[in-house]
Amino acid sequence: MKNWVTIQGIKHTWYQFWHDCRQLPKKAWQRWFGTLAIGLGFSAVVMFVSTLIVKRAVDQGNLQTWDENMLIPWANAIPLSFAKAITWESPGNLVGMLPVVVVFLVITIRRSQPLLAATMAMAYGLQFALVWIGWGYWNRDRPILISDGVAASGLHSFPSGHTVVALTVYGFLAFLWWRSSRNWLEQLLILVLAIIWIGLIVSSRLVLGAHWPTDVLVGIGIGGLWLVIVLVALVRAEAVVSTPGSRLVNR
Repeated sequence: MKNWVTIQGIKHTWYQFWHDCRQLPKKAWQRWFGTLAIGLGFSAVVMFVSTLIVKRAVDQGNLQTWDENMLIPWANAIPLSFAKAITWESPGNLVGMLPVVVVFLVITIRRSQPLLAATMAMAYGLQFALVWIGWGYWNRDRPILISDGVAASGLHSFPSGHTVVALTVYGFLAFLWWRSSRNWLEQLLILVLAIIWIGLIVSSRLVLGAHWPTDVLVGIGIGGLWLVIVLVALVRAEAVVSTPGSRLVNR
């Protein structure tokens, strides 16, 4: 019975999403798809080039030495204990992030906001493709300098997936909250909270010794770039929808 209800709920949600998508002008979706496609291609190139540059520098020894010298001082400088870092890294992993994305998708679809739902799905889903460019080309070993690497998984180290997905998803949510506010104090508070929240997730990876500093720094760059592209795609599509008469379906 529960499975039947779940299946029916998924079918109804998908039907509503598809119906609402068809109500938006084709030009809006064309702008959206075009911006995301070009942005994804550009981000992929940036990710691949970054991987080549960092890998070469590490193989030559200079950057690896810098990473080894910086990891422990950076980790000690962060006001976060090892135990608390374990807690803070949780919202940035796949298990902790997926419920946030799913709930957002259900809410926006139920509220007939297909652009927001589609943008979140692409923001979350395609960031994995960018991360896997680095992981697929270079199987960098994780650090073992902190607690003998007990918190460092056996997966590829470069770049930091936690960093990329945290910036992308939580940055997207913060932007939506920020632009819905008309109070500059609230907007400032949103900005500060977003920086703290994302910062704690990112910092926890260094405190736990799960990544080298360069893994995190490149993750910040790629995550920030992908977030900007996602937001530009959304805003460009919304500009078409907000044009007078654009709510008419273009068949």
